[in-house]
Amino acid sequence: MNTLRSHSGFTLMELMVTIAIMGILGGIAVPKYFDVIEKTRQKIDQTKLFHLRDALNIALIEDLDALSHYSPNEKNGKQNLDDLAQGLESDRGATLFVIELHNSLSINVQCSHSKVTTKNICRLIGQGGTWYNALKESGFEGVAEIAAARLDGVGSYSQSGKSYNAIKYTNAWGNTDYRTAPKKPLFLSKALNQGTTNDNTRYMMSVRWNGGMSESASVDVFLLPNNGGNWDAAFKTDQGVCFSTLGNAGCARSPKNR
Repeated sequence: MNTLRSHSGFTLMELMVTIAIMGILGGIAVPKYFDVIEKTRQKIDQTKLFHLRDALNIALIEDLDALSHYSPNEKNGKQNLDDLAQGLESDRGATLFVIELHNSLSINVQCSHSKVTTKNICRLIGQGGTWYNALKESGFEGVAEIAAARLDGVGSYSQSGKSYNAIKYTNAWGNTDYRTAPKKPLFLSKALNQGTTNDNTRYMMSVRWNGGMSESASVDVFLLPNNGGNWDAAFKTDQGVCFSTLGNAGCARSPKNR
């Protein structure tokens, strides 16, 4: 007596359709997953600006002389203090230090750069004191030492220090130079660790009186693109994170909103 057997399973066509659907879902879900991770890291990085703002505000309250006394090099003291006063009241703020990102090289922290046109106050950081200590206390200790090493005639940034590495490389003109990168990473996110081009993308860590007035009791901190505009055009990532202690107002005119 013949018995009919029931064969269950997937046909080749069904398997192909299932694999195709899984591929489509994976192509959507995986990028979204990594996008969430990147945004989370950016949010953590953003908090460092608030730590720096708070450290600076506390330091300036404790040491009012920081706004009127310059110690690293009295020769240019008045000019540096004038730059500080003008920068803190200006729409673009005063630049504490510059970050350079490159798609295949390490992050590079500098005091200044010839293409940066804002008022630069990196020399005020010196090798100690109010500005130096505020950077260290807010998790930017590598920057504080780099600033000291890059002072003309004072330090040498071609040698690694306690909190930063001097990384030898060949620049775009074929000359040997050094990139100075904190040993303890400044930031976690890809947005602030790796550039998108085979060239340097610069950001200026800037400070400004809250409201732009010297009568203000506090400063705000924002990361301004080198080709950006004023305080309200701070760096805004593709994930929508605004790197400014002024909140969304700090990115009201950022490139993504134009």
